[in-house]
Amino acid sequence: MEEKGITRIDVEKNLQGRGDYVKIDYLMRVLKRDLDFDTRKFALIKLIGVYESKKMFLEAGKLMRIAADINTTFKGKIQDYLKSIELFVWAGSFAEADISYTKCIGIASESEKIFVKDKVKDYYRTQAKNFIGKGKRSHAMEAFEKLLTYDLSLEEKRKVNEQLLELYGKLGKIREYEMLKRSMNS
Repeated sequence: MEEKGITRIDVEKNLQGRGDYVKIDYLMRVLKRDLDFDTRKFALIKLIGVYESKKMFLEAGKLMRIAADINTTFKGKIQDYLKSIELFVWAGSFAEADISYTKCIGIASESEKIFVKDKVKDYYRTQAKNFIGKGKRSHAMEAFEKLLTYDLSLEEKRKVNEQLLELYGKLGKIREYEMLKRSMNS
């Protein structure tokens, strides 16, 4: 379907009955075209959904950030940035998550900032536990270390430090283990 003015309905029709990789190829070609806002947003969301279902979280996160950038409302932008942060955390790409976080915090009101920070802490906490469940201790360690850079209550910080202490021990990171143990006892 290579007509001049492609619409959302055309995209929907063309996606029916297609495999995931054919959908990815088609949607990538569609997004390179000059589209109206509604069609571009629809194609982006569809492509993000396919990437997410294939566990291609880094690509989905990048596209979600693009969707956030073109969103017309602040509330929509914040929701899209939060989703991109979540996808980047799932991908283990914390530097990319930071970029989306900075953009999200930049447009959020004071009450929204608190909500955003709490959600992001939950993303890191959940993903660290997922990494532990999958036996990916090194990735879990990185997620917990990243979580410590956020404002945590004393109780949250203690729990994260305890988990980090255990991970340092299992990973043979003696220097980090000893330093953390000393800081926790002082």
